[in-house]
Amino acid sequence: MGDVFILQWKRLLKHPMLVVMFLGLTILFVYFMGGTQGDSSVNVPVYSESLTKEELSIWVDRLNKDDSIVFEATDYETVEEEIRMNEIGYAMEIDEETYRFLIGREDERLPVVEQHVNQIVREHVRLDEVRESFPDSKIEIQKFLTVDKTHQVEDAGTMDQFQLSVLVGMTFYFTVYSILYLQINLVEEKRKGTWNRLIFSPLSKTQIYLGHLSHYFLVGLGQVLLAFFILTKLLDIDLGTNYVSMAAVTLAFIFTIVSLGMLVSALVPSPQSLQVVIPIVATAMAMLGGAFWPIDIVSNRFLLFIAELMPIRHGLNGMVDAIYLGLPLSELLQPIGILLLMGILFMGIGINLMERMSKT
Repeated sequence: MGDVFILQWKRLLKHPMLVVMFLGLTILFVYFMGGTQGDSSVNVPVYSESLTKEELSIWVDRLNKDDSIVFEATDYETVEEEIRMNEIGYAMEIDEETYRFLIGREDERLPVVEQHVNQIVREHVRLDEVRESFPDSKIEIQKFLTVDKTHQVEDAGTMDQFQLSVLVGMTFYFTVYSILYLQINLVEEKRKGTWNRLIFSPLSKTQIYLGHLSHYFLVGLGQVLLAFFILTKLLDIDLGTNYVSMAAVTLAFIFTIVSLGMLVSALVPSPQSLQVVIPIVATAMAMLGGAFWPIDIVSNRFLLFIAELMPIRHGLNGMVDAIYLGLPLSELLQPIGILLLMGILFMGIGINLMERMSKT
């Protein structure tokens, strides 16, 4: 086993560009899709063509009751230019009693902003109506309900869920590419007869398989850890300290992908065909599993059922729960168990098919 394991590492060190390229793509995609993570507030430009600057400033002060949504006074020309250049997705125009949004592109945070604005505007309009009905009375707002704020679990990270999904999804996606492409070497060994020579060596089949599989497993694990380390430093991301849960989900996911690679390698007859199949398998799995966009926006029941069969779906859910919610290992047994079950099935079927092919 050790000789086969060392041989695979020597081969990788001679041609490391494959893993380096996918690691670089991970960092690039997360950087541009997730953006910087230091400030989670939403900035909303506000302008008016009917109000004076003083009146607009009063409205901005009213709207800035929530620290997570920041409204900034501006003018229509600036807003139009920024939307045209795709620098902002939307802006808000406000009058004395009405408002409307100027939208350049869809944004998942817009409904939250609109709900906040609607509440403030309706409250202001209602107060004006009451004051007009009772001009001699002093109208004040009193709070009858208070909400206690609770902090996140101590082990949880501070990123929002969308940014976390981008980070984990892209990291897992390109790790799938690295692991599957490395397993092309296994198909080439079988095709060239190197595998048969190994079989007749003093090494057992179990040692040969373990030498290969442990190499793929450690490469995948190293890529995930290195990507997380670089991105946390580069983008100032806080993943929390729930290391046990994160490690368990990551190890289960990598085991499943290594097993999936064995199955795909057994089903595809040649390295050239495998190079075509791998992008299809990896991209389809990421798309259906929610690595590219939130799975919540999908309403088709068939696609939701297919998503449950994708390993990246359960790996992504497990990591988000471990980092964002800070769930302990005991509450992540379902996604981890599903991944391990998938890995065992893929590995068993893949090795069985490989053995049958080697005998024919």
